Amino acid sequence: MTRIQLRIARDISVIFVVSLFAITTMVMFIGVFRESLNQGLGLVGVVRMLPFALPNALSVAVPGTALFSVCCVYGRMSADNEFTAMQSVGISLMPAVWPAIVITSCLSLATVGLINVAFTWGFNGIQDVVISSVERIAYDVLEREHSFKHDKISMVVRDVQGRKLVEPVINIQRPDGEMITINARTAELRYDPESEGIELSITNGMAKLGDKAAFHFPNTLKQVIPVGTTPDDDLLTAHPSHMPMHDLPKASIRQQQDIRRRECEATVHVAFDLLRSRPEAISNADAQNRQRALSSSRKRLHRLDTEMHRRWASGFTCLAIAMIGIPLAIRMKASDMMATFGTVFLPTVLVYYPVFALTLDMAKDGRLAAHDVWIANLLCIGISVIMMRKLVYQPA
Repeated sequence: MTRIQLRIARDISVIFVVSLFAITTMVMFIGVFRESLNQGLGLVGVVRMLPFALPNALSVAVPGTALFSVCCVYGRMSADNEFTAMQSVGISLMPAVWPAIVITSCLSLATVGLINVAFTWGFNGIQDVVISSVERIAYDVLEREHSFKHDKISMVVRDVQGRKLVEPVINIQRPDGEMITINARTAELRYDPESEGIELSITNGMAKLGDKAAFHFPNTLKQVIPVGTTPDDDLLTAHPSHMPMHDLPKASIRQQQDIRRRECEATVHVAFDLLRSRPEAISNADAQNRQRALSSSRKRLHRLDTEMHRRWASGFTCLAIAMIGIPLAIRMKASDMMATFGTVFLPTVLVYYPVFALTLDMAKDGRLAAHDVWIANLLCIGISVIMMRKLVYQPA
């Protein structure tokens, strides 16, 4: 690398590190602290959540910080006529651009890793912190609002006296959809870490299972309600957004096998119904359930195929928007860093993110191929190449 390239790389790196620290700190302390305290996690819960929230905060902050660093360096150099001086002695602008491209390419690869960690380890860690704090959250909310709802359990109380809930009305939804309603004199909540559930100690109450059954209990009844969200390792049921990247190809293969099995099953049922002269059975409730399951399986395959491209394309947002920022900052020739960044950031965001969101939604629905989520990245890179070519051959 030449001395000019080394200086540019050093300036970009210094501004990037300082800005990233400031922006990430602001995101963590304003976003995470405020949201955690609003949910009643307390200071201990906030501190426990910080390591799990850090990868997501970094993955969000890196692209904008990289664009800011590029705009600062190239905007200042253009304002000081350094590029004009280089071109006047026959030095092309391209060697001065390569440090930014190399640095943002490396940052893009790092961002892909951060996104993978944030979607898996970070998400599951945050869920564990919230669930382990559900006891504190429940009591805080019940004291303020006299009602609380979490997942499949909801309750209303007349009063809260210490740890005792006075005259609670508790509704618990069973896995089959039926609702259990419990009216009691008093109750207490306790988080059970072994079962990752809420242990209810209910005294002198009556329980109803819909309209099917009801019974009264004068003593204390204990019931553990699971609220944990232990990661599902089953490749056919785990949510694509929270699966490790190395599991996505295997999950796609398993999903394709599941689709073929469901198609064969539906075909066999239709054939037997025709052989038995029962055409009405082709569209009965069971047949419709099989079609819905098949449609859901196909939709999940689209999401699995799209997820890998989404993470890589999201990571390389850093390179795409930085390449747009380089020629725009040079064209502006403004030494005011914030003015340059604001002018460059707004049109870049208005072009890149809507296109990326649209192509992502269409790819998840199967209306576009999975690799089409790269359209926004390629569009930005293509525009930047055209603008840089004009800078090289038609200097401002």
